[in-house]
Amino acid sequence: MSEKIPCNITVALEDFSFSVGREEEEFVRKAAKLINDRMKFYQESQKIAVPKRLLALVALDYVMDNLKFDSKHTELQNTVMSKILEMDDLVDSILDA
Repeated sequence: MSEKIPCNITVALEDFSFSVGREEEEFVRKAAKLINDRMKFYQESQKIAVPKRLLALVALDYVMDNLKFDSKHTELQNTVMSKILEMDDLVDSILDA
């Protein structure tokens, strides 16, 4: 079982304090930084000041990125499986000859 450590972060001007496993702490901190950086980008480029609207745009961005990644991952998995099946058929035909 992983040791839990305290983790204090700020996301969208809100402070959060909770315990996470050592291996998760880095991801939590990076995620908070990415959210805050993306909020700052929208605040500066789109001149949006309302935190709720900024968070909505950031959520939309990251969910879209995740969906695109999932789609590409699935496509890659299908391609790899197709190639494996082709190779398996080729090996079978060689062994049967």
